[in-house]
Amino acid sequence: MNAMDFLPWAWMLIQDRLQSVFNLYAPYGPAALGGALLFTVLFYVDARRKRGRRMSIAGFFKSIFPARIVWHPSSRLDVRLWVANTLVFTSAYGVFAIGSLLWRNATLTLMTSVFGPHEPSLWPLWTILTIATLLELLAYEFGYWISHYLFHAIPALWEFHKVHHSAEVLTTLTEMRTHPVEIIFFANAIFLCTGTVFGVLTYLFGPGVHPFTLLNANIVLMLFIVTIGHLRHSHMWIAFTGLAGRLFQSPAHHQIHHSDQPRHFNKNLGFALSVWDWLFGTLYVPEKFERITFGVGTEHVRFDTVLRSFALPFSYSANHLVKWAGGLKARLRKSGSAIAPPARASEG
Repeated sequence: MNAMDFLPWAWMLIQDRLQSVFNLYAPYGPAALGGALLFTVLFYVDARRKRGRRMSIAGFFKSIFPARIVWHPSSRLDVRLWVANTLVFTSAYGVFAIGSLLWRNATLTLMTSVFGPHEPSLWPLWTILTIATLLELLAYEFGYWISHYLFHAIPALWEFHKVHHSAEVLTTLTEMRTHPVEIIFFANAIFLCTGTVFGVLTYLFGPGVHPFTLLNANIVLMLFIVTIGHLRHSHMWIAFTGLAGRLFQSPAHHQIHHSDQPRHFNKNLGFALSVWDWLFGTLYVPEKFERITFGVGTEHVRFDTVLRSFALPFSYSANHLVKWAGGLKARLRKSGSAIAPPARASEG
């Protein structure tokens, strides 16, 4: 490929990438960002009304986009990592993901071989759509929750997830302040869970079973994304309490998750739902406003560039694995010596 051919090819590649990121159905498309802006305006109006203060456009931008957050070094790194993960490396991540369609087909094949062919159940369409919507949502959330739990619970994985938690301020772009290992792991876990569920549903109800959709995605999940999804990483305290807080994740839930205070550690691991946190005891419902600081202490200095954010976790994770392997070897040696037969006395 010569230079004359390369430039149009590169420009077409850039256009395709931008279109996939900002199209109507994308997480950063007009529906999602427009919904986030609408809820931001509502938050601003409500906050000003409660305090009896005057509202203005200048006041809105000063309140919602404060300079201390926008120009913070952490925010500037968020921008660079967002570009790297969202615009540059997304296609590469897909190479390492086993799609939900493959897991669905594998599950369908397995169930057919074990239980034999199954005639589709003739249930009302709305019932099938409702079941598919709820089960897909729960499967998506479980894949997200269990991945998130493992990245907090296993030291070797925490080193990768620490990149995300190193953010000292939260903005919409913090969502993609994420290490590639984590992105690939989460995607595969979610595809496995949702694909398996749809394999079972396909076996029971026949091909073509699908959830209620909005913008080509599960309607509940997409409603979350086009309303408050982008406000999870923000400084705006929007809290769900009571039963709502036990069912759904509010921005305050996720801000608590990012807190550097020990009482908040390893809490609120869900994405849109709180039900798995509630079930497994990792839920912290924000009943009242809490002043929160974010980050992982002085360790944030390790992640001040894209290269360091991508490279250093491999080194620190490898150290954990070496220590774990050494400890396992010692335990096996100790266990082996404990059950070894006593040495035979020498004949004399």
